[in-house]
Amino acid sequence: MLHGARGDHRIWADRAAALAEDYRVIVPDVRGHGRTGESERSSYGIPLFADDLHALTTELELNQPVVCGLSMGGMIAQTYADRYPDSLSGLCVIGSAAPEVLTRGQWIQFRLVLPVVSALRGVADPERVLAAVNSVLERIYGEEASGDLDEADRIQRDYDSSVPEMRATEREKVTEALTSYYDVTIDYETFDVPALVMYGEYEPSMTARHAEYIYDRIPDCELRTIPDAGHSSHVDNPEFVCDSIRTFAEQVTAQ
Repeated sequence: MLHGARGDHRIWADRAAALAEDYRVIVPDVRGHGRTGESERSSYGIPLFADDLHALTTELELNQPVVCGLSMGGMIAQTYADRYPDSLSGLCVIGSAAPEVLTRGQWIQFRLVLPVVSALRGVADPERVLAAVNSVLERIYGEEASGDLDEADRIQRDYDSSVPEMRATEREKVTEALTSYYDVTIDYETFDVPALVMYGEYEPSMTARHAEYIYDRIPDCELRTIPDAGHSSHVDNPEFVCDSIRTFAEQVTAQ
């Protein structure tokens, strides 16, 4: 189970515990995040994160796991499935994107806005920058678009407050990974494992477009809308997300 940008394994804490009743659940911290922390690499990319994931699954001798990712984690999961098609049995993508720029507004957001926000968070009060970004998102997409970010942050702190904060240099490299994702090529039509694509009911319309784009191209794919949820769907509607992942895993293992 893969977290999103600037999060860490703690976002999945409750969901992983519930799923661990029936499955072996691995919840890593992506390079630059959480306890994995910084690396000497001068730049990051989603393909690098996918390679890291493959190294982990190989080291742990995981036999074709179901790979599930939220937001940036979904980007990693898709790229992993494309690069290592024999190293998974199922793919679950939540509130994520395909490496295709579908709208002009999206190009502006990822090529221009993200780098500026990352730079500001390195020199200004992170809470004020985050509040300003959320305010803009709410004005554009509605108050529910981002989901309950305060609750997501609280869950991380309460679960384990000893996890180190992300360094400014790592935020910049992760932002570069996000913006360069649109230079990646993924051949969805060749995927030969079942896939589940989900997005929150209140997420920005571009997230729905990307979900539908992916769904239309993967041969064996299910598309689900997460009711009453924004981008933080794992917090907004945790039971629906967890039950959907569990049902999908049951279907995959039954094949």
